[in-house]
Amino acid sequence: MDIDKIAADMVALSKGLSGHLKEREVAFLSCLPFISAEGEILEIGSFKGKSTIILSLVAKAAGMKRIVACDPLLLSSPTDPKDADAESLPGIFRKNLEDYKLSSFVEFHQKKSSDLAAEWNRPIKALWIDGDHTYEGASLDIELFSPFLVEGGIICLHDVLHGHDGPIRAFIDRVVLSEKFINCGCCASIGWGQYVGGMKISEQCWSEKLRLYQRLSRLVPYFMRISHGVPIHNIVYKLTRAMVPHGAISPFKWVDKMNSLLRRDVRN
Repeated sequence: MDIDKIAADMVALSKGLSGHLKEREVAFLSCLPFISAEGEILEIGSFKGKSTIILSLVAKAAGMKRIVACDPLLLSSPTDPKDADAESLPGIFRKNLEDYKLSSFVEFHQKKSSDLAAEWNRPIKALWIDGDHTYEGASLDIELFSPFLVEGGIICLHDVLHGHDGPIRAFIDRVVLSEKFINCGCCASIGWGQYVGGMKISEQCWSEKLRLYQRLSRLVPYFMRISHGVPIHNIVYKLTRAMVPHGAISPFKWVDKMNSLLRRDVRN
């Protein structure tokens, strides 16, 4: 299957969808269904359904039976997008799924992620977190659902490099500095890592993770100021952000690395 072409097709399709994903992020999400680990794709935070549609269409192409999505659609967090209202959002989301004939493919839970976690018992191969962007909210989603990640599965958080301080702090604390994840990186504003559970991580992997930590941690004061409306030195901020590698991925090469590096490099 031509993963690069599928990702390019999703990027083209995404231009007609309302939402908050950059083209590089759409291409990245298009890779997740091709991770060889067995389990569900779980989306926390759906909003109007842009990422839900992308993940679903690619999951269908990859032969999966469904994806799972969760969002109360209440826009109750202060970090929620402002280009919709709680009254109309459920209808917008469901119509977008219907337009792409995905209503029966998406197992949608219109509830808070903490309520879904209380009944969740399935393995997860890809966990996409794009819900509450406070530190407490993003950290809780990682805490509640990462224990269900299977070996080789992927966790990814949106807006790690964009505006709110919650995702970047949660990503640093719960993924980059965790001994349960390797291959951590950023693509546009998505921060991601590969789950290894209790397996030992090599010194090389730790060195790579700590380099990423050093670069990300320099950004935290800027995001804290931005989140609290405190002015920042924009040029210095942009230079600091540019120090974090977050360019586009090559979809096929990235998937191949995720599916092979775990077996090859982590075990000592």
